[in-house]
Formats: sequence, structure tokens, C-alpha cells
Amino acid sequence: MKIAVIGGGPAGSYLAARIRDNHDVRVFEGQKEDRFTSVCAWATAYTGARDMLRKVGIDFDNYILHKGKKMYVSAYNNIYTVDAPELVTFDKPAMLKDLLKGSRVEYGTFVRGNDADTSAYDFIVDATGPYRRVLGPAEGERDMILPTYQWLVKYDDMPFDDFYIEPFSSFSGYLWYFPLGDHNAFVGAGDVRLQHRNRVEDFLKRYPPKERIRTMGKPIRVAAPSSVKPHMRRNVIGVGETVGTVYPILGEGILPSMHAAELLSESLDDMNSYEAKLLKKFSAYDLAYEYIRRKITKTDNFVKSFFTAVRIFMWFKRNFWITGVNPSLLETFQVLRPRRKAE
Repeated sequence: MKIAVIGGGPAGSYLAARIRDNHDVRVFEGQKEDRFTSVCAWATAYTGARDMLRKVGIDFDNYILHKGKKMYVSAYNNIYTVDAPELVTFDKPAMLKDLLKGSRVEYGTFVRGNDADTSAYDFIVDATGPYRRVLGPAEGERDMILPTYQWLVKYDDMPFDDFYIEPFSSFSGYLWYFPLGDHNAFVGAGDVRLQHRNRVEDFLKRYPPKERIRTMGKPIRVAAPSSVKPHMRRNVIGVGETVGTVYPILGEGILPSMHAAELLSESLDDMNSYEAKLLKKFSAYDLAYEYIRRKITKTDNFVKSFFTAVRIFMWFKRNFWITGVNPSLLETFQVLRPRRKAE
């Protein structure tokens, strides 16, 4: 089949690598090749990413910047230490460019919905993340996009020796500090209530770096697949963050987006099965998203939150090779407990 992939992020680049041997695939990436980068915190789960990338001949170990052991979680005026034996940061732009090497890629080609000649391809895959540039906006009012703000910084003395996050008590977002090796780190935040810049600047005042190297930011979709429909319009199919594959509680979408691309690669001969597979695989994301929505809108109650938190904990225990973190039940409740007061 003749397939166009719009976007060279984790979902688009991995999908192209999986199907290019059997199909006529062309990738359209808006960034120029010499300026290609990725605006996110570059963290994912080691074993899950390693195993997925082996399928397309990529050695994940070549890109590792920092291997985590723990994550410090600052919540409700306490700092909890959570096991994070699988969490790593890695050189994401280098990995994506290597994933794309075997594909026909048109760098610097920015495709929007009206630009796409849908009749020229059997399928057009929208892998543009929060923008859904070809597939079009999600229907209804259940989509949720968090704006983000992030600095790449360098320290003389790192303020934390491993991963650190600050979930906001209103559950509207969180701040992150992710080490990148060589005394570098990403410090960023996302917040649906638009306090992300203030949060980052407050952190950098508390822990002033030696150098602020550059700033960046892009929106993140935290809505789950059932809230980001349609997943298909005619011969345009969404994949990855485009259809809601960022885990709402962690904000991690790299490995899940590759999982979604794998599902799509297996469904090209029966596209009617793709949506059902997507919703089934990411059903736990819907549960987490509902939890977050109830917190933000103040429509939660203790009983419902308690049992949902237990289910979220069980999912973490079964899937720490995807999330990278392995919290105890107590730690899960310490972070996800019912809100005591709004920020």
C-alpha cells in the first residue's frame, strides 16, 4: 500500500520503520533535518523501549543519558522516594533520526489538513501529537491539552541525584526535574491552569543553575483514547498522542506511542479492528484520565477515589516496565489521595 506518515516523532518514526519493508511509505516531518529535535523531557522506561526498538534494529543502550533508581515526589509538603528502577533519560532526537534513516523522509515539509491529498495514498497517518493537523480536532469537550514550559539547564552541583517531580495539589499538572548526565537537566512543567511558567521559575530560583542553555515548550495531550475521537476519518488514521496515548498521571507518551504504532502496523489489512484494539490496550488510560478530570473539576468523592486509586496502583505494579516507576500502595495513596484544598 501507499502510505503517508505525517510527523516524525515516536509514533510516526516507529510506524514507518515497522512497515517500510512491505509498503510504500513516505514520512513528512515539519522540522528541517539539521534542526530536528524533540521538545519533551526525554524520559521513558528502559526495558519496554529496548524491547520495542529491537524489532526495528535499534539498540536503545546507545542513547541512554541517565539511568534512574528512584524518583523524588514532592506532594502535600512532603517528599516521598519512589522506586524507579526502569526510568531513564535518553537522546531522543538522535534515536528518532536513526529510526527514520531507512525511510523516505521529506524534512521541512509542514502538512496541514487542507494540504493533504488524501486521494494520493491508501492511508494517511496523522502522527502530529496534540495538533491533529490532518485528522482534525477531537469531537466533544472531553479533550484536554496541557501547555508546557521547559528549560535545559546545567548545574555545578545537581540539586537532586535522580528524578524529581512536584504534582500540583489541584491535579492540574506537575513540575519535573529530569537529569540528562554531564550535570545537565530538563526542568519543566505543564499546567491546564496556566501556572507552568511560574512553577518552573520558582524552582529555578530555589535551585539556581550555573547556566540556562535554552528554553522550549509544546502542548501535551493527556486525554485518553476514548475522549479523543474520532481515531479515523475516511482514509486518515491517528496514532500515538494524536489519539491519546500519553498516560495522564505521568505525562509519558514515548513508549505508549510506539505501542500504538505497533497496533496500527498489525491492523493495516483490517483497519476496522484498529480502533477496538486501541481502546482495549489503553483502557487503563481512560481510568486514570477520569480520575484526573474528577480532581480538577472537584467532582470526586472519597469512596470513588479510593477504589480508583487501588486500580491505578495495580496497573502500575503490572506495568512498571512501561511506566519506569514502581510505587508502593502507600506511596500511591500519598500522592493520589483526595484533594484537601485547591492551590
